[in-house]
Amino acid sequence: MSTHEESNSEYPRKIRDFQVLSTMKPSEWTEIELQSSHRQMSDLSPWLNEQGTHIHSQIIQEIERRGV
Repeated sequence: MSTHEESNSEYPRKIRDFQVLSTMKPSEWTEIELQSSHRQMSDLSPWLNEQGTHIHSQIIQEIERRGV
């Protein structure tokens, strides 16, 4: 299984690329995509620019909205 595949059948088999996700609202992302992006952006937070910080904030808000 590659690092982009998820074993839980509730989610798509692959996580969409961030370039694809960036064209969509976080409300359209799967929970695994939200969690994965949040983890990666948290690790990179010291280097995020204003736009990256804004996107990360939207991801956090969507995670909280869903109660994930």
